[in-house]
Amino acid sequence: MSLTNKTVLVTGASRGFGLAIAKAMLTAEATVIGWGRDAKALGDAQQTLEAIGGSFTLDVVDVTDESVVAERIAALPRLDVLINNAGIARCRPLFDTPTQELRNILDVNVIGAFNVMREAARLMVKLGAGGLMINIASDAAVRGIGNMAPYCASKHALLGLGRSVAQELRNTGVRITTFCPGGIATNILGPGGEDNPHAMDPDELAASVVQIAELSARIEVQEFLVLPMSV
Repeated sequence: MSLTNKTVLVTGASRGFGLAIAKAMLTAEATVIGWGRDAKALGDAQQTLEAIGGSFTLDVVDVTDESVVAERIAALPRLDVLINNAGIARCRPLFDTPTQELRNILDVNVIGAFNVMREAARLMVKLGAGGLMINIASDAAVRGIGNMAPYCASKHALLGLGRSVAQELRNTGVRITTFCPGGIATNILGPGGEDNPHAMDPDELAASVVQIAELSARIEVQEFLVLPMSV
């Protein structure tokens, strides 16, 4: 499927992997709608995307705000692809992790993702042209990582959401992919992450997301695990 003139919504598009995906989608000639919570970061992303060219808009949207998510998605004239990327991560030993930190991570990574997925699916089914929703999880969706129990819990939950919704929507033409990458060279855990020699290049991974989005509507990639090779 060509992405030319297809409408792609990317959450968490202001920085990191989300911005890399927005760039890749623009390069593939899609019309990109990018959401993020940080207005300043979105301003920086605006300059990055303008250098590529193409059709895009960036908006300040918090995916945990259910009513705003529903309103913004319902107003879209079309939606072909959702990249459900917004997420947060923390690294802390179990005994030092307050329960509120677990709540915060679940609120963004699970409830926020659920809000966007539900409303995007609602619109796609209403429009009757099918569609693709790619939930950006992590290899933490399929394994445990020490000192990251809340994050792993949230990504396991996102994988379960995708599996369930895929079954429910299969006959509507709406496809679900859970994209599970290992470490990515971004600052999701703080400054310096971009320089991690063992992490994967976000632009390379974004190209893989585009490849999945370009597959025929007759093909559903349900789960996609990507791990770095030791060199």
